[in-house]
Amino acid sequence: MGLEISKKLSRVFIYISIIIFFLVFLLYLCTNSFIYFIVLLILSIFLSKKLKHFGLFLLLISFFVRLLFILIFKFPQLDDFSTLLEASHMFSHGDYSFSSWFHFRTWGYQTGFVIYQGILLKLFNSEFLLKLLNIIYSSCLVLFIYKVGRRISDEKSARIVSLLYMIFPFHMFLNSIMANHHLATLFMYLGILFLIKKNKSFKDYIIGGLLISLGNIIRPEGIIVVCSFLVYEFFLLDKNKILNTIIRVVSFLVVYLSIGFCASFLVIKTGVNPSGLSNKDPLWKFILGFNYNTCGYYEDSDSQYQINRETELSIIKERALSDLPRTGRLMLCKIDHFWLQSDLNMETGQYSDRTFNLFGYNIKMGSILDKVISVNGYIYMFVFVMFFIGIFINRKRLSNEALFLLIMCVITFFVFLLIEIQPRYAYFIHISIFILASLGVKFIYDFIDRLNIKYLKKVL
Repeated sequence: MGLEISKKLSRVFIYISIIIFFLVFLLYLCTNSFIYFIVLLILSIFLSKKLKHFGLFLLLISFFVRLLFILIFKFPQLDDFSTLLEASHMFSHGDYSFSSWFHFRTWGYQTGFVIYQGILLKLFNSEFLLKLLNIIYSSCLVLFIYKVGRRISDEKSARIVSLLYMIFPFHMFLNSIMANHHLATLFMYLGILFLIKKNKSFKDYIIGGLLISLGNIIRPEGIIVVCSFLVYEFFLLDKNKILNTIIRVVSFLVVYLSIGFCASFLVIKTGVNPSGLSNKDPLWKFILGFNYNTCGYYEDSDSQYQINRETELSIIKERALSDLPRTGRLMLCKIDHFWLQSDLNMETGQYSDRTFNLFGYNIKMGSILDKVISVNGYIYMFVFVMFFIGIFINRKRLSNEALFLLIMCVITFFVFLLIEIQPRYAYFIHISIFILASLGVKFIYDFIDRLNIKYLKKVL
């Protein structure tokens, strides 16, 4: 009798200890914001299983969540985006004098986005419309992740990564900015859809070149897609169709380059900007990219080197080659900041002392910013881990669609080792990372399905 009481007390003690340390663990999760990520992940898994007409749901909810976000967080446009918006208003009134500003004389390629916004402002005179359109473009990218993710992995895995992207704070915040990322990225990924089709026709190469060139006019990141496409075609080259492939690839390049050239020519001829869509200081990004004091970020003091080509070349040479161990540390720092941190803090820090109104209550941004930044980091690291697992597990059977996206990730990796980095520059490649992460999620799902559930129940 005494022994039975001892055993019962022992079991009670064990259960109490489990409760105590579970509460300690729960407190740790809450204080580190990890619990919020867990809740969001569980909610994503639940919705991915329960929802019908998932594509339509995803598009509509993405739109309304982003709309609610910009209605609550009415942040002013800052830095380059403020300059672009001001120039767009001037364009809408037929005033092209912004072209005399140093910004547009040097980086004429920014004019494409100014014209786009300016036309809309002239027609509708509404900055809110510009944000609304960005929300639509961003929501379409969420749907794009789901549709392509489903093609390279499976339905449930694509649903989870698209839901996580839908609520990813980093991209949610960028919807409050009238940035050129949204439309440009959508154009380019739509173009990529045509380039990764099975049994592509000549028409697919033409449409792909058209869409990617339009995206490049809005934001000049087309070079990454073009280089990725050339590598992709080389990897898949059929020796029996070499001439046919060369003709189609050359046609793609002719369309891509011709549209860009014609657009630049029209900008000059119409008097909008004598610089056209050119970049008169291509070395500037490399000067910033090799600034070891800032880990490759922008710094005002570097402006003293601008335009003088010989000075720029000497600064780049000194920074990159004079101390190779230092350059190596710089590369590691840039990899950490660009690929591993998805640093929302750098994009939102200037708003930390602002307040916003939520249902009649004034709430300080700083009071929630830390938690949002933590959740943002957890989501991104989960996706990045799934991305790595997916690529590793499928390394011998990667589909052509996944191969193209992986090539873009690798080319982006090396490009940003050399040039300036900013957190928002990762916007474009995040789409590929989330899509490829669906391969890792699928592996985890398949692994769990193979577990001996009866054994687990017995242990628990």
